[in-house]
Amino acid sequence: MAWELEADYARAAMRACAAGSAFILAGLVLAGGCDQRPADGPAGVLRVFGGTGLGPGEFSYPRAAALGPDGRLYVIDKAARVQVFDADGAFVRAWRMPAWDAGKPTGLTVDARSRVFVADTHYFRVIVYDSEGRESARFGSQGEGPGQFILPTDVAVDAEGCIFVAEYSGNDRISKFPPTFEYMFSFGGRDSGTARLQRPQSLLVDGDVLWVADACNHRICRFGLDGTFRGAFGRSGSARGELRFPYGIDRLPDGTLIVAEFGNNRIQRFDREGRSLGTWGAAGRGPGQLAYPWAVQADDAGRIFVIDSGNNRVQVLDSARVDWQ
Repeated sequence: MAWELEADYARAAMRACAAGSAFILAGLVLAGGCDQRPADGPAGVLRVFGGTGLGPGEFSYPRAAALGPDGRLYVIDKAARVQVFDADGAFVRAWRMPAWDAGKPTGLTVDARSRVFVADTHYFRVIVYDSEGRESARFGSQGEGPGQFILPTDVAVDAEGCIFVAEYSGNDRISKFPPTFEYMFSFGGRDSGTARLQRPQSLLVDGDVLWVADACNHRICRFGLDGTFRGAFGRSGSARGELRFPYGIDRLPDGTLIVAEFGNNRIQRFDREGRSLGTWGAAGRGPGQLAYPWAVQADDAGRIFVIDSGNNRVQVLDSARVDWQ
């Protein structure tokens, strides 16, 4: 697909919850180049790349990311673009979603076959691309029935090729599909008791576990791949072990979890039982500071890619050198 883009400015406000809680994002335009190596930044910050704009390697409020099996980073922003970067932050390619007037996507994943699954949020569907940006499939429609979506937020794919799709604004559930995209079942919806979700924003398949960033419940949930609820940790707050709008989740090579907190402007690390191992980041514009981070990814080398949404950039950390507070 051609990479010619018309001007599309980032909106200044985004809704944090379907219930109506909102954060007003003002003054998000930053100056800066596409690639910056912080000479005197905090320990563990390897690289900062990006900048405000619509050119290659620039961002208009990035808010979802995924690492492919080749180590490339896929990022989608509010210009409805998927951009691809190598592990050093060099721009590789980009393509644009087929429609965007109704709104922009909020989630994506890349499976073991390098297929890119985009939660096309405001068009009530999932679109599947190859790694070059060629569409290969799409599924979903607007509604509350089986296989339908209201604002899908994220996608995850397990080792068998089964697909999990999270959604909010009414359904607030996760649906499972086989590799052939027919509906199987849903879980976490309004009749789920303690497992009931409120804006499940990010999904992580980790062996036989599906971790869910249950954003508006300010917690992380653990499900089996059959939809069985296995517990949760976290509560609303800013202390260690507490969460405020967790929007992104991934795991480090040692099995610990990292969570991007949109509301606390930080990344928090947890063991698999939910005990906090420390936080990193604070509100601000400099290296090591964050503005409304939406997503976080970790590679096999222990590098952490933080989608620093309000700063229109990606910060790359060495998890072994980060000073977890």
